[in-house]
Amino acid sequence: MHKSLLLPLVFLAGCTSHPITSKTLSEAEIADIQSRVEARYPELSTEKTQAVTELVVRALDNMVAIKGGTFMMGEFKIPCEPGSESLCYSDFYRDNDYAHKVTLGDYALSKYETTIKEFDLFRQLRGKKPYENELRQRESRQYLFAPKKPAWTRDWEEPNAYCQWIGQLAQREVSLPTEAQWEFAARNRGKNILYATDNGRIELGRNYTSSDDRSEMNDVGRFPANPLGIYDLSGNATEWVYDWYSETYYRDSPSYEPKGPQEGAGHVIRGGSNIETPDTNTTVNRYHDKDIGFYSKFYGFRCSTW
Repeated sequence: MHKSLLLPLVFLAGCTSHPITSKTLSEAEIADIQSRVEARYPELSTEKTQAVTELVVRALDNMVAIKGGTFMMGEFKIPCEPGSESLCYSDFYRDNDYAHKVTLGDYALSKYETTIKEFDLFRQLRGKKPYENELRQRESRQYLFAPKKPAWTRDWEEPNAYCQWIGQLAQREVSLPTEAQWEFAARNRGKNILYATDNGRIELGRNYTSSDDRSEMNDVGRFPANPLGIYDLSGNATEWVYDWYSETYYRDSPSYEPKGPQEGAGHVIRGGSNIETPDTNTTVNRYHDKDIGFYSKFYGFRCSTW
């Protein structure tokens, strides 16, 4: 992971006058990314080459460095009533109840969920037609596909391929975050924080979507970030992570850098979406799914690097 912080730099891609700026990458690093884009996609126009280069640069700029550490992953229990000394489980799900010690090295997690605009460009370069193309043509439904809303997905494979693609063009190790990395960040480096908001609570309309907007996705980053500077870890779109799912994995998990079982019943998803009851979208709640058979606005993702 590239940790140096440099003053903002500008790089003019090709002969275009539109500058590519970066707060974390040098001019030479931006030029190297552009060279890799040109080598991989020699048929692209100057404009499209710049768009891909900008996408990769922005993906790296948006990575939030997280110092590793040790925490107890899983259910940490909460007061049964406000002010009570008695502790209760925070949800009805049992597969997260086995709290277990996990140690992570330093890594970085994207401050934003991947957007429709970013995912569309990636899929276009793979020769894919826009998903829900007929729906996109309806004027009354175009708001669903606003460029800064979370990308729609149907399975784990495409989000995983997107993150790897970013890594290949950046020459970095980029992937979906592991479940442990996701939870460590959502809990502000493993603290007993139930909701990944700016204050650990859900306040509808201020740090979480209002009850009137729950059927829709928001532009990424609309509400305040958590204390690490990461947005939408509770709510907006639920997020695919790297790990295969196993109901019993928490009991079998290695303590250092766990990456999930070798196989499982689909892949883990974390964070919960707006459509779900806000109180259930906790930092410890875990779901899983396979190919859902259609592109859904409720299933998104973000990338990580180390």
